[in-house]
Amino acid sequence: MEEIKKLFKDIGYIEGITIINVEGEILFSAKFNNKMNEKDENYEVVGKKFLDVYENLDENNSSTYRAMRNGVPIYVENQELKSVGQKPIHITSLSVPIKSGRSIVGAIDLSVVSDPPKETGGVEIKDEVLYAYNKVESLHRADDKAVYTVDDIHTCDSGMIEMKENIAKFAKSDLPVLIYGETGTGKELVAHSLHNLSKRADKPFVVQNCSSIPANLIESILFGTSKGAFTGAVDNMGLLELADGGTLFLDEINSMPMELQPKILRVIQDGTFRRVGGKDVRHVDVRIISSTNEKLEDVIADGRFRRDLFYRLAVLMVEIPSLRDRKKDIPLLANLFIGKYNAMFGKRIHKVEPLVYDALSECRWQGNVRELESAIAAAVCVADDKSDTLEYRHVSGRLSCMDMAEEALKPAAAETIELPDEQGALADMVSGYEKKLISRALSEADGNITKAAQLLDVPRQTLSRKVKEYGL
Repeated sequence: MEEIKKLFKDIGYIEGITIINVEGEILFSAKFNNKMNEKDENYEVVGKKFLDVYENLDENNSSTYRAMRNGVPIYVENQELKSVGQKPIHITSLSVPIKSGRSIVGAIDLSVVSDPPKETGGVEIKDEVLYAYNKVESLHRADDKAVYTVDDIHTCDSGMIEMKENIAKFAKSDLPVLIYGETGTGKELVAHSLHNLSKRADKPFVVQNCSSIPANLIESILFGTSKGAFTGAVDNMGLLELADGGTLFLDEINSMPMELQPKILRVIQDGTFRRVGGKDVRHVDVRIISSTNEKLEDVIADGRFRRDLFYRLAVLMVEIPSLRDRKKDIPLLANLFIGKYNAMFGKRIHKVEPLVYDALSECRWQGNVRELESAIAAAVCVADDKSDTLEYRHVSGRLSCMDMAEEALKPAAAETIELPDEQGALADMVSGYEKKLISRALSEADGNITKAAQLLDVPRQTLSRKVKEYGL
């Protein structure tokens, strides 16, 4: 790889290695040059968020995040790196995405310390960044195709089954489709399914998340550039031309800059556009599928989205229910994820403790299916290698719901809550108060779980789990 040769050309070895996952958590870090860690040679960053450790970086200027987002290696020279509490240094680094199958699961960054950049003589750095983003080699990948089908949408919920039937109907036309759903519900899965069921299935399927790149870059990425549009610019295709004949999926369309929206409207209306800096009108045959995690009516009311564009995008609409509104799917999906991570981690779990299903069903799942999968992955990972049963203790550490605590507080709403004399972590204080309420209810019910559950207005299974958890 040419970038590896560049990285090694001056010193012949790597001075820093960092590995992060898709959530931005640092999984591994090794610094072999003192300049990279002047604060404390034992300073531990593993387990921390990458962007919390390096205060001058964000998702747009970090080569590591860009590698994950674009799915291709990113090589950057003389990038400033500023750790919290340390002096800034300059590094040259190569960031490479880490894939599991077709999914990007993280990135590895290899770096060496470099000299600060010399004066550029007036050349704007932003032009160089724009050029790097807009190179067609970085935009187009051989696997730019839809890999999921409607059969990959697993459900036993009646609303989801109806949604799958609508996907099959909508796929027969070329009309624009707007997909609405909370984060983690599977909007991209629906977009893949629409494309694969359509007559365009053997044509390109190009995806762009509108919130993942700076506003000043998205136009050139979508429409391409003409030679002379900015310093170093060449004639380059954008995503619209790459998707010609196929489908362009604009994820999180609610994040699209207002000034760019009329140009997208024109593409939908007559299939025409101009490259950045170009005069020639170009034509494409592209089906537009878009998605949003906000109600576009609300975004319009806030003045962030054009009403006329909404009408064009939402000719057909698919609304994905949140996971908390289709709880029958939770055991089904949990079992699928257990099978997936059994294979990945070499485990052999084929039974699930009933309390696990009870606990999963009580959660709000703000991150929806994605959050459920993360919880199951963690549970399977921590389960004993020889265990054949997923137990409640395996999932309890990852469950973020507070439903039981909220329900337990209801009977005491009219009472004065006495705080403990010694203050501590909020979670510990809530757990302590919850334990006292359960203990009191059990006492009033003479130890009868069913009666105590009625007093607390919670499901009996929930109370049974809590009694076991607190050792009451």
